[in-house]
Amino acid sequence: MVSRFLFFPVSMLCLACLMLGATPAQGELAMEKAREEALKRPLVEMEPYGTLSLVDEIDLGAKDPGHMFRPDGENGPTILEILGRKCRILPKTENESTHFTVRMGQGKLLRPGAAYVLVVDYPEDASRSMTVLNTGNESSIGFHTGLALGDAMHPKYVDNRLESLDLPLSGKWEEWALLFHLHDRFPEKGLVRGSDRPRTLTPEDGFDVTIAQFSAENIPVSEGAAVGRIRLFEVVDEKKLALDLTLPPASLPHRSIFWREEMADGVFGGKEPQDRGIDKPIEWYRHKAELMKFLGINTFAKDLLEFGAVQHWDPTGHGGNEWAYFNSGQKDLWGEIVGLMGGYGFDVLPYYEYSGSKGAHGLGNERRAKPLTRDDAYTHIKWIESANADITDPDTITDFKKMLDLTVVKFKDKATFKGAWLRPRSQMPVSFGKGALERFSREANEGKAVTREEIRADEALYGRYISWWEGKRREFLIAVRDYLLENGISDSTVLFTGDASEPGPGFGSWNPPFITDNPAVWEPMLARKEHLPPKGGKLAILSPAGVVKEGLYKKGLLSPGLNWGDWENQHANPADDPSHYKDTPGVLLSHAFNRSYTVASPETMDLYHSPAGLALVRHYTLNEDMMFDTKDQPKLGYFVGSFERAGAYCMQSEVLAMADGDPTMLGYLSPANYGRGFAGYVRDFNANFLALPALPSKRLEGVCENPDIVVREISTPANGKYFSVTNTGKSAHAAMEIRLPAAKGSVVTALASGRKLEMADGILKLDFRPCQLISIHVAGD
Repeated sequence: MVSRFLFFPVSMLCLACLMLGATPAQGELAMEKAREEALKRPLVEMEPYGTLSLVDEIDLGAKDPGHMFRPDGENGPTILEILGRKCRILPKTENESTHFTVRMGQGKLLRPGAAYVLVVDYPEDASRSMTVLNTGNESSIGFHTGLALGDAMHPKYVDNRLESLDLPLSGKWEEWALLFHLHDRFPEKGLVRGSDRPRTLTPEDGFDVTIAQFSAENIPVSEGAAVGRIRLFEVVDEKKLALDLTLPPASLPHRSIFWREEMADGVFGGKEPQDRGIDKPIEWYRHKAELMKFLGINTFAKDLLEFGAVQHWDPTGHGGNEWAYFNSGQKDLWGEIVGLMGGYGFDVLPYYEYSGSKGAHGLGNERRAKPLTRDDAYTHIKWIESANADITDPDTITDFKKMLDLTVVKFKDKATFKGAWLRPRSQMPVSFGKGALERFSREANEGKAVTREEIRADEALYGRYISWWEGKRREFLIAVRDYLLENGISDSTVLFTGDASEPGPGFGSWNPPFITDNPAVWEPMLARKEHLPPKGGKLAILSPAGVVKEGLYKKGLLSPGLNWGDWENQHANPADDPSHYKDTPGVLLSHAFNRSYTVASPETMDLYHSPAGLALVRHYTLNEDMMFDTKDQPKLGYFVGSFERAGAYCMQSEVLAMADGDPTMLGYLSPANYGRGFAGYVRDFNANFLALPALPSKRLEGVCENPDIVVREISTPANGKYFSVTNTGKSAHAAMEIRLPAAKGSVVTALASGRKLEMADGILKLDFRPCQLISIHVAGD
C-alpha cells in the first residue's frame, strides 16, 4: 500500500524544482515531504474498488464550498435540505440548460495515468436526471431515477425513443461512482471536440467536474439535479481492480461483451501538446484495457472505418492514399493496439463503417450504388453521400477483403480475432445503378433487362428486386466470413448492424407513441404545448406491454428508414431481414436494444437467432449539443453524453433480454468515452453472463411461482447443465424457491462466485435484488 504512494513520475519532480526555484536535490526533498503528506490521506474501503485514498472532497451543502465553485451565471443552484442533508440543487430553466462546476485535485499530487474514482452523492428522493462531466478523463455520463427520462425529451437531430418507468426510489442518499484513469492535461469546464480548444490544465492545476442538466422542456418530470458531496479517491492497488471471471470450459463456445466509442479518440489526435489530453495514444487504449478488466468485459472493439474514413491503420499494402486515405501520423497504432489487447488476453472485434475505399482512386468514391428515383444522392446529408458501396458488385467484396488483409489477417498472430463487425451508416444502400440492374436481370429476372422506371411502376417487381438485393447482402457477409476462415481466423463471426442511427430503431412511424407505465403522471405533462406533436394532436401514450402486444418494436426492427420528400432514406437504410440468416452459421444481424420495451418480446429476439447465437447491440443516443444557452450556443463545449438508470436498474434491459431472448453477444454503441456509474451491478451481471456457454437455451415453465423469476436451461453433451435465473422485476425477492431439473446428489454451483448451493427435495432457494442475473451450473446430472 505504501509503495503505491511513493512512486511519482520524474516530470513531477522536475516540475517541483521549477516551481520552487530549487536544485534537483532540494526538489527531491520537497517531493519527499509531499510523499509524506500523501501518506496521511484517509483510507477507505469501497466496493468494488478495494482500498481507496481520499484525495479531495467538496461539501456542496456548505455556503462556501471552495474548490473554485462556479455557478451557471444567474442559474446558480440553491442550497436545500433533502433526506436530512444539505445539498445543492439546480433550477429547471426554460430554453437553456443549467450547471455548476468545481475544481478537483488542485495541488493534490495527481498522477497522470493513475486510477481514480470520482464519487457523487445524490438523494434518491424523487425523479431526477443529471449528467456528470469529468474533464479528468473527458467523459460525460448521465443517470436518472424514478420516472425521469434521462435522455433529452426534444433532442436537436434525432428521436430519442423515450421511455419513462415508475422505478422505486430508495429514499436514501446514494452514490454514483466512476472509475477512470487520469489524463495528462484537461480542458476547462466543458468538453472538447478534437482540437476545438486547448487543454490548458495540468495535474497540478486539478481538473473540472460539472454537474449539468438539460433545459426544463427536456426534463419534464425531473425535480432538478441535486448533489450533496463530490469526492475524489486514488486507487491504492490497481491490480485488485480486475474482476475474476469464471468462464465455460474451452470445449464450449464463449459469450462476448464489447463496446465501441463514437466521439472519443480526438483526445489524442491533436498535433500540439495542448491539443491532446493524452500524449501517447497507446496509453488511451491501455486505460480501456484496464477498464475492461474491471468491468468484466472480454472483447475489445474499435472503429477502423468511421463513415468510411480510415482510423489508425496503414493501407500502404494495397495502395495507400491512392486506395484509402489515411492519417500517416497514426497509421501504426492499430497494430500496437492489437498487441496490447492480445497481451491482456482479450478477443478483438474490429468495427467497420464501410462505404467502399475512399482514396484518390478508391472504389467508394465512384459511388456505384445509385438511387431509384434520382441521380445525385440518397439522403440530404452531404458528407455521407461522398462515397458508397454497392454490395451486389463483385469489386466491392474484393475491396473489403483488402481491408481485412491489413487489419485482421496481418495481425492474427498478435491476438484472437472474434471476427468482424460491420455497420454501414447509410453507405451500403440498395443500389439501382446500371451494374446492379444488369445483375438482377441475369440472376433473378430470367435475363430480361429492367429499368429504374419499370421498377418504380411495378410494385411486385420492386418487391422481387428488394428480396434479391437482400440475398446479395447475405452473400457479401458470407464472403466476409469465409475469407476470415480461409485466412486462419477460426470460429469467426461476422456481426452486421444495419441501423445507422444512434437512438436505434423506432416504430416505423413519424408519430411514435410515448412509452410509460405511469400514464397518470404523463398525460397532463404531455398536453403542454412544448410536448405536442409537430403536426398537432395529442401524443399517444402506450405501456411497454402495449408495445409488445401490438408488435410495434418488431415493426420498427423490420422497417426501412423513414423517408420524406424526394429523398430515398428507405434505400439508404434498408430494413433488417433476419429470416435470411436463420440457417447461416457465422453471420449475425444485431438486434438493437436500449429501453425496456426493446427487449420485452421473445418473438422479436427469436427472429434474430441464428446458428451463431443472438447478438444484442445497445444504441445509446448522443444527446448532441443539448447543453445550450438561450441563444442556442454551447455552454459546455461540444456536448454528447449517454444515460443509464440509477442503481440496480442500470442493468434492467440486459436482464430482460436474458429472460426473453438469451443473447450470446452484448455490444454497446457509446456516444463518447465509455464508463459506468454503478459498476458493482454491471460487474455482477457481466460475470454471470460470461459464465454461461454460448449455446441455445430453453425457457422453463412452472419452476418458480413468482412470475418475475425466469429460468432458462442450457444442456451440454459432456459438461452438465447451465441455468440462467433472472429477476426481471422492479423489487427484491428473498428466498425464492426454484425447482431445478437436477438429479439428486448433483453438485450445484453459483458460477460467478464459485459458491456451492444446497438443494432440498429438488428446490433451490435464492435471494434476488431487482434486475439481477444469477448463473448456475449443475454437474453430475
